[in-house]
Amino acid sequence: MKDSTHRRSEPEAAGYIAEYMVAFERTESFGLKAPPRLLVSKPCVDVNKTLPVLLDYFDEHTNAELLGQTLAIHLALIPRLYEVTGVPFELTVGWIEIAGRPKWQHDEDTIRRFMTDKLSAWQREGVPFQIWLTSPACEILDVTFGMNNGWAKTREECARLIIYKTPNQLTNEPIYHPTVVGEDFLLQTGVLVEIPRPLAINSRIPGQSSS
Repeated sequence: MKDSTHRRSEPEAAGYIAEYMVAFERTESFGLKAPPRLLVSKPCVDVNKTLPVLLDYFDEHTNAELLGQTLAIHLALIPRLYEVTGVPFELTVGWIEIAGRPKWQHDEDTIRRFMTDKLSAWQREGVPFQIWLTSPACEILDVTFGMNNGWAKTREECARLIIYKTPNQLTNEPIYHPTVVGEDFLLQTGVLVEIPRPLAINSRIPGQSSS
């Protein structure tokens, strides 16, 4: 698991928290149900408890089963992580910067288009977003590079590619920019089907690849 060792300044650290709070407001502005705004100052993630949950999920699936399934993977991990760690992670939709270049960057017009076109937008555009999990302490947990892209062939390789960050321990890349928070965006646009629980990803949606 990649854990940054370089501290950023407090204004920079507050950047993600501020963007995350704005993402809650944006979520509600689109008429979507946002999760409870639970924020704590102390880190929630115990890497020794969290990492085995992620790697066990990786071991349970073939590389082909994980490839392009970023939505399904992150959604499936939320209840598993809560059961083992007690941390209520929230699904976070947004974009990232790598080496100064934006990846999956989008604006409110993109969200509005998906809200209007619903399932046809997902079928037409795939997953034009970065997906990750955010803890109540605004820690970032992203398994995209470890599972979704097909880069990891072993448990050890997967562990090295999973990204974990706290607001005060961020490397320059990737930098995360949240857009909307919670599952309702996926439900209201048709990519997530409630049957009732557990939620299931619509099988007709092309997967995301960040390669």
